[in-house]
Amino acid sequence: MTKILAFILLIGPLIFIHELGHLLAAKLVDVKVGRFSIGFGPPLLRRTIGETEYCLAPIPLGGYVTLLGQNPYDEVPEQDRDRALSNKPLWARYLVLAAGPIANLIVPILLYFFFFLTHALQPPPVIGTVLDGSAAALAGLEPGDRIVEIDGDDVRSWKEMQTKVAASPDLELRIEIEKQGKRVERFVTPRRTFVENPLGVPEPRGVLGVYGHFYAPQIGIVDPTSPAYEGGLRTGDVITSIDGEPVRTIEELQALVATPPDSLVRLTYLRPNATAFQLGTLLWFESHHAQLLPRQETRGRTGLPNAPDSSPTGVLPANTFVRAVNHDSPAARAGLLPGDRVIEVDGQPVTRWESVANILDRAQDKPVKLLVQSLGGEPRELTVKQDLRTRKDIYKTEFSYLFLGAEPYGISQAPDLEPIRGRFTYATRASWGETVYMLEMMWTALRQMVTLQRGVEELSSVVGIFAFAGTAAEQGPTEFLMLMALISLNLAFVNLLPIPILDGGHLLFFTIEAIRRKPLGQRAREIASAIGLVVILLLMLIALRNDVMRFWMD
Repeated sequence: MTKILAFILLIGPLIFIHELGHLLAAKLVDVKVGRFSIGFGPPLLRRTIGETEYCLAPIPLGGYVTLLGQNPYDEVPEQDRDRALSNKPLWARYLVLAAGPIANLIVPILLYFFFFLTHALQPPPVIGTVLDGSAAALAGLEPGDRIVEIDGDDVRSWKEMQTKVAASPDLELRIEIEKQGKRVERFVTPRRTFVENPLGVPEPRGVLGVYGHFYAPQIGIVDPTSPAYEGGLRTGDVITSIDGEPVRTIEELQALVATPPDSLVRLTYLRPNATAFQLGTLLWFESHHAQLLPRQETRGRTGLPNAPDSSPTGVLPANTFVRAVNHDSPAARAGLLPGDRVIEVDGQPVTRWESVANILDRAQDKPVKLLVQSLGGEPRELTVKQDLRTRKDIYKTEFSYLFLGAEPYGISQAPDLEPIRGRFTYATRASWGETVYMLEMMWTALRQMVTLQRGVEELSSVVGIFAFAGTAAEQGPTEFLMLMALISLNLAFVNLLPIPILDGGHLLFFTIEAIRRKPLGQRAREIASAIGLVVILLLMLIALRNDVMRFWMD
């Protein structure tokens, strides 16, 4: 019953709004409306107001508005000839038939507007992590910098910054940042990369190589003879202070351990401990102290003297250390072990796990060489090949993903959310952008189907919408309203397709009439409508078969 109610609450308002659009437009241009019906079948409720009969029918799978003279060959009483749709100017006929899809387009814009208006707390455009060698690093951007302008445009959130950067691959941008209370200007050129959109189409994107999260000063150790290891420190420990100076981020830790004093170094650190319970695992941190005497000789990334990234104390950032390896995963089969440090990926030195992930993403399921090192061991080379796996989301939609099976160390923290400045303009811009983006995705999917680049197995029928409605209702009102926005966009998009029996088909007939300067012949209209009906029925059967396979044969 809950799913039935959710389905009615999802579809009913959208049908009503669609048909209401036709009704209001018809009244506006003085076209006679005989019946306004929500649902199909014999009316359960009916009431005549003026000249129009308003009905509620038992089958909630659509609705209709009866317009006088919708077919130019219908007989029209002489006294109503001026009120027939076929005798109205072309612009009036366009307005009446397009009003339904336009009403369905307005619904998602409003829903998205209220969503963004009520979600006005957003991650700020503050840089938390900068990848070594990235466009941002070369431009001098650092953790803690707040981006306030890009090419003169105000930047109010992390998403706005990402959007502006993504749209400018290989284009130099003038970025204004706030650094320690002062405004500074930087010039940066986002690097071009290709990211697959939700339909799997690669799209060019500009990237800076920055992330919004800050990493805690968690350490890794590969040299068991180092002062850090001999002083009791282990991989996974979190440094909280050095010689009384608080340490908050991994960058602060790197700055302090890069040039430690010749004298004794006093550390305070937290060690994670896990306690298993019947209902789960409790992770807690225990505070410890250590005293280290830095060595005069240097040891580097391979644990050998005079290597490039030397650490006199043996303390290294934990960002590229492996915390866990899943059993029988590509990482396990390649020989990757918990506690290993990833030094290079395909010959590229890495200092952040994000760099490891980026290289692996570009490689997809092709073999990749890793240079790793275990505690006390020599660097060794591994070859790993990620698995391409599939899984289903809550709507039972299947999608593919790459699986490595290795989890890194790295306790990260996102910055506190901040209220958006100018929330109404932000919500207006964001709702319009989201609506346009979704329509572009629909157009791309249609083009791929027509050109046989995509199959019809993704089509969904009323059975699928029934299941989606129930699932979305279980997730809460926000998810339900977002699904309503998506379904409304689909209704508008599909109804505008130039298929006879749909609104788009009638608009096509009007366009042909405008070109020929006379209506399309009745026989031609009947043949076109029959073809349109066959196409719609065929697509509905395919979609129904897809939903049966997805929801009942799984």
